[in-house]
Amino acid sequence: MSEVVKEERVHSASSDAARRRGLCSVLLYYAIACHGDNGPKLLHFPLGFGEEALLLFSSWQPAQNFFLFDVFEGEWYVRECSAGELISLLLGPYEGVDWVLLDPLPGYLESRGTQANLTSRERFVKHLLGSQYQGA
Repeated sequence: MSEVVKEERVHSASSDAARRRGLCSVLLYYAIACHGDNGPKLLHFPLGFGEEALLLFSSWQPAQNFFLFDVFEGEWYVRECSAGELISLLLGPYEGVDWVLLDPLPGYLESRGTQANLTSRERFVKHLLGSQYQGA
């Protein structure tokens, strides 16, 4: 009887391994967001000269640190966004946003520090599209 159980465990483990191999990784970013009437409202801010930047983070911890440091009022929270969702948002409701600021440091909104991680919306969308095909 123990041999049968042993065989079932091996079979179960091998099917688990097969399922894990079939999964593909998904590129995730994190945004400061609140609930809007037509979906999520993502934090973006004016850079000047009529241009705006969307704030995004490459991992949850920097997004959380930024969020806690700047103490947002209301219903704001850290939100996970897949690359596909960001593409849809940047080509849809946020197509008027000119720039993406990746991983700003806490306090950036007050100090208007350096913008080393500032990239155009178009370039960021191309980056996301490239990562979509590499992960497939």
